[in-house]
Amino acid sequence: MVNRKVIIIGAGIAGLSAGCYLQLNGYDTEIFELHTKPGGLCTWWERKGYTIDGCIHWWVGSRPSVNYYQFWNELIDMKKMEVIDYDAYCSLEDENGNFIL
Repeated sequence: MVNRKVIIIGAGIAGLSAGCYLQLNGYDTEIFELHTKPGGLCTWWERKGYTIDGCIHWWVGSRPSVNYYQFWNELIDMKKMEVIDYDAYCSLEDENGNFIL
């Protein structure tokens, strides 16, 4: 059998997921990331005493009743994930303090 290899640029959720699925299908993968840690928008970093949260704040497929849940469960054990489902994801106020959303 011929070795098949795919090089992936970026170790965000898309790159890491692609690497997992490719390996599940018999490909060798190599992932290159510009930053010092993987995760892309699913990570955090510290700068000048502040913690910057770049994480996903709305996660499609985090409930078992949603079709996307099965895809996430192929990559990670969703039962071990703690997902906090807030009543509101965001709200906007106008200049007078009135809620727009």
